[in-house]
Amino acid sequence: MTQLQGIPESLLIPLAARSYETESPRGIIKDPLSQKIMASLDYDFNKFSGSWMTQVGISVRTWLIDQLVRRFIQQARRPLIINIGCGLDTRRQRLNLEDIPWVDLDVPEVILLRKQFFTETEVNRFIAKSMLDETWMDDVMTWAPYSEKSEILIIVEGVLMYFESSEVQQFFNFVSQKFNQHQLQMIVECCSQLMADHTHYHPTVSRLDSKPTFKFGYNRLPDFVKILPQTLLVTSEHSLFDYYSHRWKGLGVLRWIPYLKYRLNNKIVVIGQREREI
Repeated sequence: MTQLQGIPESLLIPLAARSYETESPRGIIKDPLSQKIMASLDYDFNKFSGSWMTQVGISVRTWLIDQLVRRFIQQARRPLIINIGCGLDTRRQRLNLEDIPWVDLDVPEVILLRKQFFTETEVNRFIAKSMLDETWMDDVMTWAPYSEKSEILIIVEGVLMYFESSEVQQFFNFVSQKFNQHQLQMIVECCSQLMADHTHYHPTVSRLDSKPTFKFGYNRLPDFVKILPQTLLVTSEHSLFDYYSHRWKGLGVLRWIPYLKYRLNNKIVVIGQREREI
């Protein structure tokens, strides 16, 4: 297996969580492809097997983002999806979206690993660059399936917490400027600042050999809105505690306590373009 260090190693956590959840008769998601990939990798996944909270959290976020992606595709006339920090994500296959123009972007060592299990097609392009390398947007805009009428959805799942607040702000700024003609929508996952300050307590990230750390998070939505450019606005925010409460065991009650539910679990934030004044 390609040796992964630092942030790229974290892609193995959602792969394992989706695989373990698929084994459950009443699992939140079913993802046999993730099981197949996991079984072929030479890595000690046992270090993740005992973390039920991570498994539930990733399963809920996977399910929720799946629903949001489906909704986008139903509403968009010419959808084009960009998956930032794709890792070994299987959403395109799981949702049977092989005919939708789809870009998978990640750092070179991850794309090299991804190519062992997935093949590029005319409507599925791999881009081996950091999300902070602005040239990836030019790669998208010179790709054959792209057009000026494309309606773009950007998915940023399990990524932003590994970057500084200034880098996250930079990312939102240049993306909103480059794609401002495309009815841009974004689905992003964020952790809380409380969690970002305590990566060493995370039940699975703390077990990674490379010990990556969280940097960016927010406790209150207004703190997140502050880093967005004026052209973007938050259309909805979803705490993972709000879904499948029975799977959260005793923590399920936190969905009724806003102060805690937004600090002790991740959020999925949906972002859209602000209508321009004429």
